[in-house]
Amino acid sequence: MFGVNLSALPPVEVADVAGSIRLHRRELDLVAPVVASHGRHESRRILLVELHTNDHVTGWGECGAPDDAGYTGETADAAAAFLERIVPTALAGRRTLSAGMVRTLIAAADADAPSRHPMAIATLETAVLDAQLRSAGTAFESLFGTPAKRAALAGATLANAPAVEGTDPVEFIVAGALAAVSQGYSRLKLKIGPGLRATDTIRELRAILDSDVILLGDANGSYATDDVAHLASLGELGLDIVEQPFAPHDTAAHQQLVATGSIRVALDEGVRNATDALDALVNHECTDITLKPARFGYLDCVEVLNKVAEHGAGAWIGGMFDTGVARWANIRLASHPAVTLPSDIGASDRYWAHDLTEPVIADAGLVKVPGNRHAGLSGIPVGA
Repeated sequence: MFGVNLSALPPVEVADVAGSIRLHRRELDLVAPVVASHGRHESRRILLVELHTNDHVTGWGECGAPDDAGYTGETADAAAAFLERIVPTALAGRRTLSAGMVRTLIAAADADAPSRHPMAIATLETAVLDAQLRSAGTAFESLFGTPAKRAALAGATLANAPAVEGTDPVEFIVAGALAAVSQGYSRLKLKIGPGLRATDTIRELRAILDSDVILLGDANGSYATDDVAHLASLGELGLDIVEQPFAPHDTAAHQQLVATGSIRVALDEGVRNATDALDALVNHECTDITLKPARFGYLDCVEVLNKVAEHGAGAWIGGMFDTGVARWANIRLASHPAVTLPSDIGASDRYWAHDLTEPVIADAGLVKVPGNRHAGLSGIPVGA
């Protein structure tokens, strides 16, 4: 099913799957608010999945679904309600479970679930995979089939909503960019869209930043087809990559923008699964791939990365304002050799005053990968 070697990874044994899975909610405030086309984000009420096995191993998964439905329609509350309903239906009575079974079992109980609740399913799959790896004493990176990098390139996401009234948003973003570059980040991600003064912001950033600093604009599908020329002009100003410029599945507009050659294009909301990501490359809807393990699951992400090099595309791991539970897992995934661009795995203190896990620390724009001596995938909540 997957392009990774799971044959040597035994399933976990449990007294009863339905009774071995627990859901947790944790609320954290972001260090600084972020405004996107689909809303303002100041905090996250995070959903965690915990799985206990018979050999006293615990696996963890973190749901990337936000609190509001503006991103893809899936929310953390809806994901929690779905898992509370589907686990007893699809998994009750099982004594063994593997990550490769999760989607099949859930789809058998609810055929529409994979399309309606991808992040909820990915969370459960992650918890199972984490438990399998820990039970086997195996690191996630060993599934790559190729040596992993010892450190992953980290990108910084810039806050764009000043807490002090009267502060100019462009000046605020520029100050945040200078601070991030001083800390060694080589890729800066900013939210762009109608009303967010993208042209002014990019012009100011390019006036002060070295040309080797990558600027990525995350549009969250906020532009219309007649904005192709405008987005191409942002590329000419110095925006290197635009992420999800148009509505999901607006194939023609994405192809038109790629054809201008003025800017690299990546997709996010428009990519539902690993197959979509590769199809988008072949169809010239994008030039690079953003992989969101919160939506695809980590196994499918490895499958895509194993094939990306054949297309000559760049790739990075996209985040969802993750805590360390998912951020550490994303760091491991970002150590895949096919991840050629800095990923959304910046230091914990850029987002949270106190992370749920051991904090992620970036040094000169790099984050050390836990490595093959450390079994598992996800970060472990402190005190768990």
